[in-house]
Amino acid sequence: MQKLYLDCDGVILNTIFNSYKLLREQGITREEEIIAYYKQLDWDAFITSSGEIDNASLKIRTLYESRLFDIKILTHVNSEKEALAKKNYFRGVLPEVEVITVFKDTKKADAVEAKDAILVDDYLGNLEDWYEKGGIPIKFSDSGKECQFVSITNLLELFALMPLNGKTKRRGVNKK
Repeated sequence: MQKLYLDCDGVILNTIFNSYKLLREQGITREEEIIAYYKQLDWDAFITSSGEIDNASLKIRTLYESRLFDIKILTHVNSEKEALAKKNYFRGVLPEVEVITVFKDTKKADAVEAKDAILVDDYLGNLEDWYEKGGIPIKFSDSGKECQFVSITNLLELFALMPLNGKTKRRGVNKK
């Protein structure tokens, strides 16, 4: 089984777009204000109101049921409240998938063993760190814009990257 880590915000949940919208509406721009805002946010309500991107939980369940992937959700968080809200949300929609929360000051590639594991993320910084640790970075993009890594616009495209022997190809990943 191929180890597969999925980012939450911007890949599964539409929280990135909605949080930036709220910050703009309230005129919050300085980093310390942003951090304070995220810490006081009602994360349960925010996650519910943000919704999923393209029925992500159904697609994750399809990936899980294929038994080709050992799936975990790997998400950055700003507070314990956010971590708890994300774990509670996924316990309700994907109870079979473990949620690993990582505080923003820690790189995802340092929080888990990245070597030979896939990370699907929308943030290039996380993917670059992952690649440096020997992992397999895959860019999730709703626009389909190309980058130096393999890009997908739909989580089910992960099936196309899997050869018959169950090991993930590294094709399409350009070395720096």
